[in-house]
Amino acid sequence: MMLVASIGAPAAAQLGGTVSFQTDDYFRGHSLSEGRPVATLDLAYDDASGLYLAGAATSVATRHSGVKLLGFSENIGFARKIGTGPVIDVGLTDTHYNAYYSGGTKADYREVYAGFVTDHVAAHVHYSPHYFRSGVSALYADADGVLRPFPLWRLTGHAGVLTQLDGPRAPGEPYTRYDWKLGVGRRLGPFDLQLAWTDGSPGPDYDGEEPHHRGALVFGMSYAF
Repeated sequence: MMLVASIGAPAAAQLGGTVSFQTDDYFRGHSLSEGRPVATLDLAYDDASGLYLAGAATSVATRHSGVKLLGFSENIGFARKIGTGPVIDVGLTDTHYNAYYSGGTKADYREVYAGFVTDHVAAHVHYSPHYFRSGVSALYADADGVLRPFPLWRLTGHAGVLTQLDGPRAPGEPYTRYDWKLGVGRRLGPFDLQLAWTDGSPGPDYDGEEPHHRGALVFGMSYAF
């Protein structure tokens, strides 16, 4: 839950949250919810010093067992604006999944990250010593951009590259994978609406054991408080 494009360093301490709904929980080119809709509660505290803390919990509408907890995460970071330049952003995330795209297997990962944020662009590098599997280290680099052509409207873009540095791989699994996303968003009263097409490395993704095309159109709606 690091800083994203268009968010600068906090000017005063503040506590806030967001409730959001998405038709799928896509993460770095994979569906973590097996193509099922999710709802997420995010809580965040931004201190005037630049320190920020955040936590999130996501539930999923499963195929056969109703609504279940999909996962939760914690995030601590520090953001500081450098003169008139960008905001430098560093932090640590700790994420746990009760079930994800590989078919109900518990998983977790921890990452450290560093990057910068401006009004229109955010770029970060992430390192995880155990990326979803013990002993699998990975490096992920990504960039996010936003343009606002009209009041209340925005265009968003994302590109990321994941490289496995060490550890076992499944047969035929590449060392490097990429993902991207293009979207449009609009404010509608107290709500924020988003629609995005996301895709990634060639080859199918899996809902449990069922292969499907990796690309997906994802709709989201959020309410901040």
